[in-house]
Amino acid sequence: MRLVSIALHLVGMAVWIGGLAYQAHVLLPAARRAGDPGLFAEVARRGRRTTWSAAALTVLTGLYNVTGLGPLAPGAQRGAGTVLAGKFILVLAMISLAAQRDFGQVPRLLGPGGLAALRAIAWLDHAVLLLAVVVIYLGLVVARLAHATP
Repeated sequence: MRLVSIALHLVGMAVWIGGLAYQAHVLLPAARRAGDPGLFAEVARRGRRTTWSAAALTVLTGLYNVTGLGPLAPGAQRGAGTVLAGKFILVLAMISLAAQRDFGQVPRLLGPGGLAALRAIAWLDHAVLLLAVVVIYLGLVVARLAHATP
């Protein structure tokens, strides 16, 4: 079961972050060049269910995977608990930024401030992608610290 949970965690992260990277680096610049924020709004709305399902899968399997680490006492001396707490905080920040993007900025795309909303979405997307890189690194650090021999 543990291997299945880890695999689902990685698939969820790949779908969530991969979809965001595609939107941020391919679709959003195309919509900006075309001057048509409505085009991006339609794509973002259509992908919302997949994106949030993948994010939920990632969070839920991540929480389950933490239970498989066992007691962090041996790893705590090396800072595994602190790194894990930092990872959780950054994931919460990612979710907050993604929610602002999807539920705060995407609806603005069809209004008069559509191009400004596209700029805000670009900033939010890049912030989430940067945090994702840090979260992935911290996940590797936690795994190494929690399972390392003293």
